[in-house]
Amino acid sequence: MNNSIKDKGNEAIAIAVVIYGSKLTECNIYKTLIKNNADKIDCLLVFDNSKTTQYEKIEIENGNYEYFWNPKNPGVSENYNKAANYACQNGFKWIMLLDQDTSFPPEALSIYKESLRQNPDKSLFVPIHMIADNRYLSPANSCLFKHKNEIKPGIYNINKYDIINSGMLINVNDFIKVGGYKEEVGLDFSDFQFLERLKTAVKQVVVLNIICIQDFSNNEDDKEKLLNRYKIYCRNASKFETRKLGVKVKITYLVLKHTMALTIRCKSIEPLKILFKSILNK
Repeated sequence: MNNSIKDKGNEAIAIAVVIYGSKLTECNIYKTLIKNNADKIDCLLVFDNSKTTQYEKIEIENGNYEYFWNPKNPGVSENYNKAANYACQNGFKWIMLLDQDTSFPPEALSIYKESLRQNPDKSLFVPIHMIADNRYLSPANSCLFKHKNEIKPGIYNINKYDIINSGMLINVNDFIKVGGYKEEVGLDFSDFQFLERLKTAVKQVVVLNIICIQDFSNNEDDKEKLLNRYKIYCRNASKFETRKLGVKVKITYLVLKHTMALTIRCKSIEPLKILFKSILNK
């Protein structure tokens, strides 16, 4: 880090939020985390991937606010990397990665900062994610054959778990040291790919006493839009890199599972054609 950059302190966090198709203030992440902690936020970076700008002036009482618009919609990976570089260049030691569909309890930010004080030697802090039907989502056991995903707050071996992007609080130096996110894996599997890199430098994850609700609802019924989105999914999967056989098996299983579900949903073999074309072009 450039020595001319003023260090913001050991608990200073740059919060990065990626949005698409909605103004930030309409999103779960704003209503539950940002709005309730506007006076505690050190830095808020909003990355807007929408076709038309969703800019709003957000009042952050004691911190920085920056807005970036990219109508090309690069996904999350490129934006998270830009956020980490901003954090590094502006003296923030921590970066929190968020998406618009996560709901947090109001006390979440205070819990993050308290855990930083209690665990100064740790580099990764994450909440517990559940989905609407009370199923545990993340962190999840990385073994395909172990389906019990319920987890309690504590410190765990990172190699045994899969963790989704939203809610990750990461030491900026470690983020940059491992090369950040692979930008070719822009959305789907971006968290798997990033963890593959992060696990080379970070051995433990602190699971916080925070339960988030992740909204994965998808009510889209336009077949063309579903298939176009699936092409992006396949493109991301084809760019995923790992030398671990178990991870390769897992990614293959997830792709096949999603493909069959979409084939049934669309009542068409078009998803299978897209998948095979993606494999041939890899």
